Amino acid sequence: MKLFQLALFFIPIAFSTSCSEAQSQKTKEESKQTSNNEIVIGHKLKFQSNVLGEEKELYISLPPKYDEHVQSYPVIFTFEAEYLFEATQTTAKYMAARSKMPESIVVSIANSEFNKRHEASYERWNGLPDEYIQFFEEELIPFIETKYRTNDYRTIIGLSPSTGFLFECFLKQPDLFKSYIALSAHLEWDRELGSKLIDEVMSKNNDPQYAGTTFYMGRADSDMIDFDGAEEAYQEAFHRLENYTHNNVKIKIDVLEGEEHYLMSLAGIRSGLEAIYPNTIWRNPGKKGWDKNVNYADEYYKQYFDQLSELYGFDIYPIETAHGYGFSLSGWINSAQRWGTVDQIIQLAELGIQYFPNSAYMHMALAEAYKQKGETNLAIRSGEKSVQLAQEFKNENLNHLNQRLNSLRD
Repeated sequence: MKLFQLALFFIPIAFSTSCSEAQSQKTKEESKQTSNNEIVIGHKLKFQSNVLGEEKELYISLPPKYDEHVQSYPVIFTFEAEYLFEATQTTAKYMAARSKMPESIVVSIANSEFNKRHEASYERWNGLPDEYIQFFEEELIPFIETKYRTNDYRTIIGLSPSTGFLFECFLKQPDLFKSYIALSAHLEWDRELGSKLIDEVMSKNNDPQYAGTTFYMGRADSDMIDFDGAEEAYQEAFHRLENYTHNNVKIKIDVLEGEEHYLMSLAGIRSGLEAIYPNTIWRNPGKKGWDKNVNYADEYYKQYFDQLSELYGFDIYPIETAHGYGFSLSGWINSAQRWGTVDQIIQLAELGIQYFPNSAYMHMALAEAYKQKGETNLAIRSGEKSVQLAQEFKNENLNHLNQRLNSLRD
């Protein structure tokens, strides 16, 4: 029996030279290396950073159907790629599939050497925060924006010493990131002598430069015993937040029960992303049951995602397909086909094509609804478009879609 391989493909790139390689070409290069025995969750890039004076390695994961879809995506950056990349990619994928956050690109910076992680700590702890801020601002973020379809909603995740960069960047260059997830955050380590990290973050609450910012700080409960001053620092932070009402900076502090210093990352990433995309806002846009008199496309999808887009400042799309009918547009079309009307199917499929113009599924759903309504010419036209897109994007259901197109012609 052949073993499955979890694959991260390596693609070398010189950062100081042209780095606007088309994404479609990258996908073609990757497809040559893949086989049916591999599960590919991302790829690696290497480039030379002039600011840091060294070669850096990135782990990158793109959302499902990235090449087929057309929207821009928020980006989640992390340090500690060897440790945090897979956990972040998996957590973001699961949450997006359940309509708990937007689909996102994940970019992780590898340590290469264990002690390199300390470079992202505070300056007074021999870190290089200013150099790393310049690295992100002048090299890494422009590189990612050139190579991929991104928007300017960026999250940064650090772990233990690399959380120092998060605080330094938050205070010195607030326009680089909209949200911060500090895992195993050492609130007992003062950034500057006489300062308190919680006070420094809270002090920006009324500063308009920080509008819409979220800062999550998490820690394992075992650290309250294992690290001197940790429990006192967190108790003080909880006390300071008792009467805190966020205006521009939302702050969430966690002490996670039953966790330890590094293993808390799994729960911490989930909790941090939930702070940015809270369950009170991110919900299943539909409802139980089915009402044949409701325009679900408009009332339960477009309005909902338009509101989310306005809140976060970038276009947020629904999920096209997901593990569970109630959380995706294709699932709701399926429900309309079972319990709804042909007009509801058409409304949902047309909205789906607005979001996902290259979706073979959406075009075929629309075609079959047209056929059901007696609009044979429109049905065949949409069915042919579905098959054309399936061929272009190498849809694994191409044969089945061809069969459905033939049925439309009968």
